[in-house]
Amino acid sequence: MIVLAFLVGIIIFNYVIMPSLVGKRDTVIAPAIEGMSLKQAQEVCGKDRLELSVAGHRNSDEVPEGYITVQDPRAGQALKRGRTIEVIVSSGRRMEIVPSFAGKTLREAEVLVESSGLAKGRTVRIFTPGEGQPSVLTTSPSTGSKVPRGASVDILVAMRGEPKAYCMPNLVGRDFPFVKDRLEKLGFNVVRVVSRREEKGFPNTILSQTPAAGAKIKEGDTIELAVSTLE
Repeated sequence: MIVLAFLVGIIIFNYVIMPSLVGKRDTVIAPAIEGMSLKQAQEVCGKDRLELSVAGHRNSDEVPEGYITVQDPRAGQALKRGRTIEVIVSSGRRMEIVPSFAGKTLREAEVLVESSGLAKGRTVRIFTPGEGQPSVLTTSPSTGSKVPRGASVDILVAMRGEPKAYCMPNLVGRDFPFVKDRLEKLGFNVVRVVSRREEKGFPNTILSQTPAAGAKIKEGDTIELAVSTLE
């Protein structure tokens, strides 16, 4: 019985335990290489004798060009040495070409901005004598420029005739986003907004203004606002 038990033990060790131990030594955990550069990932995989293969490239707003966005198998999975990890590498942000806006009406320019994958920035108006519809003179960035998808495009518009005159209202204490939207729709330019830390009150509250309340202003003029912030 003792001899039989000894023989059974040898068989179990040789055909069950040993293969299991060898298999474990030949197994590694897939490293987390998402967010690494391709060179860094190759070095990490090489240490564990894993292969790295680029399965494709993809635009990304979050991951810089040349860095890994996706890996397969995922990090943490058990792999045999020599296994290949496939990755998708970032091509960086998608770029768009600024189209020509010259001669278009403001509405046509706004539609073109949106259809081009860009965003409308500031609209600056200048006034010239004569009659006719407002038309776009130029943009910033200029026509033909390559910019990231979603970038803002500022538009310079030629207005015909005399600008409308207004009396500057008191904006202190009002909500900045609402006021800014209204001012721009009336043809004013809010070109610089000064943010100031204010512990009391709500953020985005207007603290001061230039020109002052009661001043005479004209369509196309620049208005500067100081706005509260908690940061």
